[in-house]
Amino acid sequence: MSRFRRWLGRLTGTHIFRTLPRGIDLPSDLGRWLPRFSAEVVFDVGAHHGQSAEQFLRWFPGARVYCFEPVAESLALLRERLAGESRVRCFQLALGARSGEAAIRRDGTPDSYSIEELPEPAQAGSGDVVAVETVDRFSAREGIARIGLLKVDTEGHDLAVLEGAEGLLARQAIDLVQVEAGWHASNRRHVPVEAFKAHLEPRGYRLFAVYQQVGEWPTGEPYLRRADLVFISMGWRPAGG
Repeated sequence: MSRFRRWLGRLTGTHIFRTLPRGIDLPSDLGRWLPRFSAEVVFDVGAHHGQSAEQFLRWFPGARVYCFEPVAESLALLRERLAGESRVRCFQLALGARSGEAAIRRDGTPDSYSIEELPEPAQAGSGDVVAVETVDRFSAREGIARIGLLKVDTEGHDLAVLEGAEGLLARQAIDLVQVEAGWHASNRRHVPVEAFKAHLEPRGYRLFAVYQQVGEWPTGEPYLRRADLVFISMGWRPAGG
């Protein structure tokens, strides 16, 4: 088979992989490198219309998926899309560094909306204000002791979400952390990759793989603009292991 693969590669000018290269497909990488990994709880922070939640339901057949979406219009579409999924719970809630409130910044298209945590409670009747909770406090209230995958896609607010998960991260009670990172200094919208490494590595997390690399499309410059980072707890053990 390998001889045939080499022959076909020379004939077509392509390279045929026996397995997908790392960083292409997260479930494939988990199956190869962490074959005993199975998430029982998934947090989808910045769930938008439920695209990622649908994937998580397929990847982890036994998982409960908690979706957090602060924008009311997106939340309505999210709930419609996932209606009837008994393993999914949806919340109009932002997760951040502290409990409180946040203003929704409607810049660009709905999938690029972001939030700004407010230092003081908003005045009654203020529009586009949403409640903010921390991962730690929400998990304690719901009786969640461990999160298998914490996925965060909040358009530049990702590090604040991790700051609000300090208790779980310190105990390495989150197995995998997925965040969206910026890759050069001119990208001021996304948290730099260096900041995530500086935050997570002292807490016992290491980079597992990089996914969804996106170039600098606004300017057409040949730089990597952003990508998804997946970190794994150094203390990860399979359930019962």
